[in-house]
Amino acid sequence: MKRFWLSSQQIQRILLSLALCFLAGCQSPPALPSEDHVADFALIKSKAVDLQLITDRVPIEATRGKPLEMALHGNTHADHDRLIVFVHGVFSDSRMWRYLCWDLARDYDVMAVDLLGCGESDRPEPCDLPPDGYSPDALGKDVLLALRQRLGKQHKHITFVGHSLGALTILNMWAEPSIRNEFPDVLDRVDSLMLLAPPDIAGNCRTPIFQEIDGMTDLRMTFADVSGILKRRCIMATIDGVADHSLATREEADRLIEIFRHASTRHAGQAMLRQAIPHSRDRIQEIVAGYANVRMPCLIIWGAQDDLFPTSMGYNLTNRLPNAQLRIVNSAMHGLATERPQICASLLRDFLSPQHAAAPRIIMLDPAPPAAPPVNSFSTISSPAR
Repeated sequence: MKRFWLSSQQIQRILLSLALCFLAGCQSPPALPSEDHVADFALIKSKAVDLQLITDRVPIEATRGKPLEMALHGNTHADHDRLIVFVHGVFSDSRMWRYLCWDLARDYDVMAVDLLGCGESDRPEPCDLPPDGYSPDALGKDVLLALRQRLGKQHKHITFVGHSLGALTILNMWAEPSIRNEFPDVLDRVDSLMLLAPPDIAGNCRTPIFQEIDGMTDLRMTFADVSGILKRRCIMATIDGVADHSLATREEADRLIEIFRHASTRHAGQAMLRQAIPHSRDRIQEIVAGYANVRMPCLIIWGAQDDLFPTSMGYNLTNRLPNAQLRIVNSAMHGLATERPQICASLLRDFLSPQHAAAPRIIMLDPAPPAAPPVNSFSTISSPAR
């Protein structure tokens, strides 16, 4: 049997690393408030007292070739003529849209999608799918197939809303000819898009944090979870992910911990990162050229303090899309829908109004002052993460 010897210096380094990890896990993370105790969020939540979002699992075997199902959450029987479809990004799920659904559901039908591998949808391992099984094109086909099966006759108008990878997935529905040709019955009903921080694949979207997450093994993640490091890092990421730290909530941190803790959602997210941007420069140019097919009005919203993608990407995409407008929220970062949901809802309502056509192409926005606590809010209730 072969013996492996470690020098005293190597042993010291290993022990030091373990000690540092242990100490990091032992540090008590900051306590975050519930969303019920953040005035702006509690006000939105108070509107949803009698709102019931129904979860519907839809088969997507036609696009996947195997019996898989996608979860859709919405009030699509509310009988409004406009349906707003929300598509989340990587390492996320439909719960990121809860504030917007609560705010908008009285005026529109809403549907929040759990992409394959996320939330309450099936979560196949990447190795059980084709090499592009978690690519924007594959995910987009799933969404369109699910919509085809669940659209009501009253839904004469559809608005797609996407965040980050979800926004990229939406753009690819028109940029990729095979998707346009396969789902014209659905795409022809879409008359508007609202995209939150959509990555510009022609730029550099491979940020260091994505590379770190992609390289995270199951063993390292298990150790991080057991030692408490995962919880602490997710809480700190929640705090660092908002321009105003008072808007960091326990529900968002818990949601992030849950996504990274479960191997199935973590593996799906890692695959989405690897497959989001083609490695071929020619393929990237084809997709960018296909943006010319996105002819409907498109509202792009960007956080001026976005720490993942610079605002220059927003300007570039606004110039590439034929009918786009850009709104930059000064005191916001990447997670606009959970950081500044009232601004996003207000912008969407204005965008869908007949008067919006005369709006300026680019506007810089400051957030409104904090809302007063609602009279009949949930502020005294401690609820679990949604």
